[in-house]
Amino acid sequence: MKVYLDQDASLDALKDKKIAILGYGSQGHAHAQNLKESGMDVTVAELPGSDAWKSAEEAGMNVKTADEAAEESNVIMVLLPDQLQKKVYDSSIEKNLNEGDTLVFAHGFNIHYKQIVPPSNVNVMMVAPKSPGHLVRRTFVDGKGVPCLIAIENDFSGNTK
Repeated sequence: MKVYLDQDASLDALKDKKIAILGYGSQGHAHAQNLKESGMDVTVAELPGSDAWKSAEEAGMNVKTADEAAEESNVIMVLLPDQLQKKVYDSSIEKNLNEGDTLVFAHGFNIHYKQIVPPSNVNVMMVAPKSPGHLVRRTFVDGKGVPCLIAIENDFSGNTK
């Protein structure tokens, strides 16, 4: 185990990437807004006409369907409830993964239990904040952060972390 601090991290690896945040719920809104305010190119994926879609639009986010967001993104962060992830992966993510893309989860259930089995030519990792989304967002706005766990399941590119 290693503890990383702010000085160990950089957003440089994400600067030229298109990031899709699938789900604008508790964690999704925090990740999307924090990344956008950090200068990243972020698209939120939600169900058209849903309250979450409207909320994301009201927050100034670029909002698309999961299929559209996955197709145009290099980094896809899946922040949907565990029980919905496989369905969305099968219908919208898998066909849009390209060699070297990065698939990110905030919970390892579907990867660990092989409900989702990504191809070997993509990076697969977990970034799991140890706080609810509203606290992730609030501490970011205050110029701070919360502890997170990271895990690398597949390091195709050699620089997933």
